[in-house]
Amino acid sequence: MCGIFGALGTDERDSARWTAMANAMAHRGPDDRGLKVFTDPAVVLGHLRLSILDLSPLGHQPMASADGRSWIVFNGEIYNFREVRRELVARGHAFRSESDTEVILAAYCEWGLEAVSRFRGMFAFALWDGRTGALHLCRDRFGVKPLYYVRTGRQLYFSSEIKGLHAAGCTGNQIDPVALAEYVQYGYTSAPRSLFAAVRSVRPGTILTVTAAVDIVEREYWSIDALFDMNASADLRQQLGALPEEALLDTVEESLRVAFEYRMVADVPVGLFLSGGIDSSLVAAILARRSGVQLRTFTIGYGDSEFDETAYAREVAAHLRSDHTEFVVSAAEMLGLVERSLEIADEPIGDSSLIPTLMVSQLARPHVKVALSADGADELFGGYARYDVCGRFVDRLNSPARAVQWLAAEALDRLPTSWMTGAYGILKSRGARFAAINDKLRKYVRMSRTGNACDAYLEAVSEWPGSARGALGIRSATAEREARAAFSAAKCVDMRTSFMHFDAARYLPGDLLTKVDRASMAVSLETREPFLDHEMARLAAALPTDWKLRGGQNKYVLRRLLDRHFPPGLFDRPKRGFSAPVAQWLRGPLRKMLQEELSPERLKEYGLLDPHAVASLMAGFLGDRKGGSAAGMWFLFQLQRWAGRWLTTAPVRTSGRESLDAMVTLSARTGHA
Repeated sequence: MCGIFGALGTDERDSARWTAMANAMAHRGPDDRGLKVFTDPAVVLGHLRLSILDLSPLGHQPMASADGRSWIVFNGEIYNFREVRRELVARGHAFRSESDTEVILAAYCEWGLEAVSRFRGMFAFALWDGRTGALHLCRDRFGVKPLYYVRTGRQLYFSSEIKGLHAAGCTGNQIDPVALAEYVQYGYTSAPRSLFAAVRSVRPGTILTVTAAVDIVEREYWSIDALFDMNASADLRQQLGALPEEALLDTVEESLRVAFEYRMVADVPVGLFLSGGIDSSLVAAILARRSGVQLRTFTIGYGDSEFDETAYAREVAAHLRSDHTEFVVSAAEMLGLVERSLEIADEPIGDSSLIPTLMVSQLARPHVKVALSADGADELFGGYARYDVCGRFVDRLNSPARAVQWLAAEALDRLPTSWMTGAYGILKSRGARFAAINDKLRKYVRMSRTGNACDAYLEAVSEWPGSARGALGIRSATAEREARAAFSAAKCVDMRTSFMHFDAARYLPGDLLTKVDRASMAVSLETREPFLDHEMARLAAALPTDWKLRGGQNKYVLRRLLDRHFPPGLFDRPKRGFSAPVAQWLRGPLRKMLQEELSPERLKEYGLLDPHAVASLMAGFLGDRKGGSAAGMWFLFQLQRWAGRWLTTAPVRTSGRESLDAMVTLSARTGHA
């Protein structure tokens, strides 16, 4: 895991700009730095190294191909690099190092850009081909690793994080109104947009080829749409559907085992974030029981919070006999990270679980250099309760039961917030409850007022209704059109699968993977996503839906697999997620800061939101009245704080930190050291 940066079309000999970019992302690669500057044509490649594979100097980047004509800076891991390497050796290639970076270069020399389809991993790289004068920017299939760029006339700058581009003075302070509308509605922005109008993100599963004239050609080599397309997976779905139950479970577990074991490839210690939920527990069980791996597991908790799952994680760890580290954080410790999140989030991240993710990363980093996370299982195996709730609603759209559901939702909407919460507490007086139930019930009411599957699901995942977004002055027809297009892009077998497709295409890369990358890399920790293996994902996407959602249970197939490894009943509880208790924070210790940040005077400084609308929404939230969304208010709070930190163009200057001057190498001719 590393950080990369560079440019095409500029041959600035003064390394102040490159030093500024490197220093801004120093956390991504504390082990080594390198810079290569070509003058004809003008190309710059910069690298920050977090050594995971081949810890020797032979893994130094930028790295050249054997013939010296191609150069690469690479962030990520190619888990099957040894298999690809063996094939290349058979074709006559020789290798100096044990790094996957050298394998990428050799594969490119052998197969061109088609080589990417052979890689099993997470990656973002910039590869300059001195023969063609083209720079290739490539991002992995699911978008685990980030890659941003800015094109200004005849120049293009790229970076692993926006803060690198900001340090170089490339971002400007103009806002993309479509991205702003998407952020306020969902809490994230989707590639290729970012909140900075000048900054774009390489889409997952694509390669951007930038010519010497800085023209850009985009090529898609893999897509979520194709993954979920029912015609593309018809044969595999039929094969899976014909298997007896135990044979199907064996097939799924074997596919998961292979995917999980690939994520253990490293020359440094590897740990696991263990929440005690279905996904991370299954990763731990398969690695410990099937693969014989001795695990180091890490979890954090919030004491007596509705979000706390430490007791479950402790039970899982004890059952698997992992080397378990647990830390219960106080409100003061969590709140202490709110300010740091501004530096981490160089684009607004509305997901409050950024803070606990940062906390568990800090906990793990002194012990391991790599940690497994379990993102992606919900989107592939039907993990969110909204899939079933919204699916049931869609099923009833044209039935008499639709009227009954509408009346129930309208009655619910008329209850005071405290009554709504109290009624839920009585109904769930025994057993585990959903966390943040008020926000979920409000979404349910809005969903019940819609008339089609797309509208229903968009309400189910939106924190603010259209009326509130309109009052805030950020509602965008383009943003809504793009969301609808994403919803209908794949031809899925049913609407519940369409919901999973939408989240895999937008929520997963825009929110979850961005959050995990920023939080973990802020402490120089590599995170790997064992569920996001594209071969295993083919099988998951083709599974019949009743193996994902059955009898009111989500992730049914994963639950069945857990029964092979754990006592029954351990996971019979609602999904809680990894969020922070923001409602309590914003009404309690952060109340004064919230009121200051969202005051009319502060809002007018950047003009992102309508002050009168914000005042009304904040009053409703602080008064615990109908319509006050804790998560939605957190979005606005984080947006305004982000603007105060990042909506200025920093001058390019060299700090007192390590300079790249001593590492610069100049080439007067294309492709030769």
